This record gives sequence, structure tokens and C-alpha cells, in this order.
Amino acid sequence: MNQPEAVISFNLKRIREEQNLSYTQLAELTDVSKSMLRQIEIGESSPTVNTLWKIANGLGIPFTTLITPPSLTLSKIAFKDATPLLGKSKGYRLYPLINFSTQRHFELYYVEIDPDVSLKADPHTGNAEESVLVIQGALEVSVLGETTMVMANEMLQFDAGHEHRYQNPLAEMTKAFMVISYSV
Repeated sequence: MNQPEAVISFNLKRIREEQNLSYTQLAELTDVSKSMLRQIEIGESSPTVNTLWKIANGLGIPFTTLITPPSLTLSKIAFKDATPLLGKSKGYRLYPLINFSTQRHFELYYVEIDPDVSLKADPHTGNAEESVLVIQGALEVSVLGETTMVMANEMLQFDAGHEHRYQNPLAEMTKAFMVISYSV
């Protein structure tokens, strides 16, 4: 797929999902077949200018919205300035950094766990996989009765569809990044 096709594919999918439209609904709005719309979205078709105009007019958007690459902006986050989500003991602090979206099927968190603090997490829905990267200290992670020690500079991945537990076994704070990714 060449660059213009990739931009059109990305933009069409983003707009359709933002407007919560099915292919059937989009086809009715644009007078472009469902199969053609799907092929454009997955990059298997190079749409003509006429097809692009039909899509833009049907969606009520400027033509250039479909052909303009998304702007890349820098986004600097001072995540420690945000208000963390707290566990029951307040010794577990979860800082949301990147939220799930229709374009991004994962969430990213920074986590701080005080000494001897434990947190039980219920199973996540939606076919989730959890990855924990310890950057300071250590973390015991228990899933399905199996406990694994994760040291600084190590990462553990597991099926988050099961109850799991985090425990800081050390006398110092543990810091980690956590990614929860969802299969869609």
C-alpha cells in the first residue's frame, strides 16, 4: 500500500468509528458499496476521486479530511502531577497515561506500590493481556495460583481474564509500567 492509500485508509476507518457507523450505514450515506468501503479501509483498493467525493459528501466532511495525513504533535505528560487512582490501602497508586480508544486498543499506566502492599485485581473483560514492566523494586504477580517474582528491568505478560494479585515484597517502593491490551 502506498502512502496516500494508507492515509485514506486510516482516515476513513477513524471517521467511521468516531461516528459509530457500520459498513451498511456508511454505504447508505455515501452510495458506495460495503465491500468497496471495507477494501478502502483495509488498504486493498485505491479509491477514485469520484469515490472519495461520494464518501466525503455522504459523511458531510471536507474532501481533504480523507486525504490529509494525521498531524503528529508532541504531547508531553507530567503524569506524577495527575491525581492517581488509589487502591483500598492507598499504598497502591495507578496513574493512567494512555487511554483506550478505537484507534488504540491498549491502556498504559504508571504504578507505584508501597512496601508490603498487596492488590487483588478482578479479571478483565474483552480478551485482555496484561504486561507489567518493573522499573524499580520487585513485584510478585499471582495468576491462577502461580506466583512469579518480577525484578527491576524485567517484564511479565499474562492473560488478564483471570483474577490476579500484585504484591510488593520489599521494604522499598516498587515502580512499574502496566499495559493492558485488548484483542478486537
